[in-house]
Amino acid sequence: MAGVLELRGVSKQFPGHAAVSGVSLEVPQGEFFSLLGPSGCGKTTTLRLIAGFETPTSGAIFLNGQPIHELKPYERNVSTVFQNYALFPHLTVRGNIEFGLRRGPEVHEIARRVQTAIEMVRLSGKERRYPHQMSGGEKQRAALARSLVLEPDVLLLDEPLSALDPNLRKQVRGELKQLQRRVGITFLFVTHDQEEALSMSDRIAVMNAGRIEQVGTPEELYLTPASRFVASFLGEVNWIDGIGVRPESVRVSKCPPTGVPQRQATVTRSRFLGNRIHVESQCGSGEAVIAEVSRLEACFAAGEPVHLWWQASDELRFAD
Repeated sequence: MAGVLELRGVSKQFPGHAAVSGVSLEVPQGEFFSLLGPSGCGKTTTLRLIAGFETPTSGAIFLNGQPIHELKPYERNVSTVFQNYALFPHLTVRGNIEFGLRRGPEVHEIARRVQTAIEMVRLSGKERRYPHQMSGGEKQRAALARSLVLEPDVLLLDEPLSALDPNLRKQVRGELKQLQRRVGITFLFVTHDQEEALSMSDRIAVMNAGRIEQVGTPEELYLTPASRFVASFLGEVNWIDGIGVRPESVRVSKCPPTGVPQRQATVTRSRFLGNRIHVESQCGSGEAVIAEVSRLEACFAAGEPVHLWWQASDELRFAD
């Protein structure tokens, strides 16, 4: 698919600090694309550069092949859903959604687009509610509708689920992904939550210290990370003699296996986590190893000697 959004060597320098350094990426039409990384890595600054709230120190930004990095925010056909939703407290759901259209289409067109947006986010029947009368999930959907009604080429989402409680956040993840599929608009989603990015995205750009470490599908990033940083940021990793092995790939037994390399270790802690058991052990060389095993497997007690092994295909190796 053609790229609707493209960044070419984009950098943003603040006094004494490079927030974004030479970021280049292309986002295809209709993709759910995430910028993932720790706090301070530059992902929100990148989103603000695309939205027009910041100006690049260098580089260029293109929307549908046209440069937009010198345009005002209102001149770019992108829309932003902010972390705190930024709903007007004195306006109803309908009032908030139609606010951005007041200087645009004719009255009948405004009514049609607002109603379509309300139905898209499933807020029908709640149009007259004010923000203080709405749940966190309803506020989030109203903020989405206010952006979608503008019919942007790209919808920018700045950690829009962070204000929700954990249970609601999981529910809204699924709703947000389904909504993106229904409307077909390109979503650029910013988050520091690995599970959010992995569960929702078509592709992810992992950022670190203002740069992109790797771009790929969730499966590519998790199974074949390009660096130690990507491997560690996307989940736990055991580092053994320079080799990375994820806990779910480590096998644990009380008897030595045959035909595979193994290590002897001593269990230091075992925790029951419902559908799995978290086994922590220490090898004779002093290396700590974590394994995630099925709860149907044998129980392991602290101080018990065990044997550890894994398949060569599960090893993560890096030049760095």
